Amino acid sequence: MAKKVAYHNTIIDIATGAGKKATITVYDAGTVNLSTIYADEDGGVKSNSFDTDDYGRFSFYADQGRYDIQVSGVGITTYKIEDVPVVATYSIVSEPMSGEHRIKGLRLSATGGIIVTYDEDPEA
Repeated sequence: MAKKVAYHNTIIDIATGAGKKATITVYDAGTVNLSTIYADEDGGVKSNSFDTDDYGRFSFYADQGRYDIQVSGVGITTYKIEDVPVVATYSIVSEPMSGEHRIKGLRLSATGGIIVTYDEDPEA
């Protein structure tokens, strides 16, 4: 099973600048379908919807994709943060040995594959 991707955010009261306790509900982007979300990267169960902490902080794990995040609660006019990307990030270090090429760039293909480009000159 593929690892799930973390999403973290904080709900801020714009009048005070402080975090605001709220209820979070996650939907598949552009729909009214509740998303399957998780408590950890291994797919542990998490209820959809759930409360932030007292400072407005929240997190969940999900499959890579796009989601609508609904915010509601006491003193909050319910709203949605729409089309939020939840994507994995990776760190790649290019330390070629003598005669190898250094990675110049990475990009995604139209089919979601990773395309690697290299420097033209190998390391000395």
